[in-house]
Amino acid sequence: MSEQATLQHTVTTAEQQFANTHVVVTTSKPFEKAVKDLQAELGRASTDELMSLLSASSTFEQYAAEIEPLAGRSNLIRVGFLDWGKMMSRVPLAMKAQCFVVGNPLTARKLLEAGGPEVGLYLPTKIFVYESGGQTHISYDQFAPVMAQHGNGGLDKVATAIDGVLSRLAHAAAV
Repeated sequence: MSEQATLQHTVTTAEQQFANTHVVVTTSKPFEKAVKDLQAELGRASTDELMSLLSASSTFEQYAAEIEPLAGRSNLIRVGFLDWGKMMSRVPLAMKAQCFVVGNPLTARKLLEAGGPEVGLYLPTKIFVYESGGQTHISYDQFAPVMAQHGNGGLDKVATAIDGVLSRLAHAAAV
């Protein structure tokens, strides 16, 4: 048996509970219109595009200049998308529901610098638009309560600013 096969690794598991604030903005606006208005606030780039730009950049400043125009009016970029309604149509489960994965590497840098690598678990974030009870709902989880678990004032400040952006984004889709 090789030496590598006999190595044992030390493994520890830590659990931490924290409060979360889930926000749901409800509107009488039709689902399709709310989705369209949300998309109008977001820039759009795939993670492959963002990584390609990163690879082509020699400095973070150069990268920042390349991706800044990709951000929408909200300063966020749609980097992923799931149409849960379409996916569930095969079950069949009739629903209108779309999940937008949004973020901005420039904002992520601020969060990661303030909070360290563990903060990366929450990046990018999601905004979920769905129809229920004849109304459209735009939902997301606030950053500040989640980041508060780290007890870091600098991180709290960035997280609170992101919460403001998410709130404005959800309301722009709802109004």
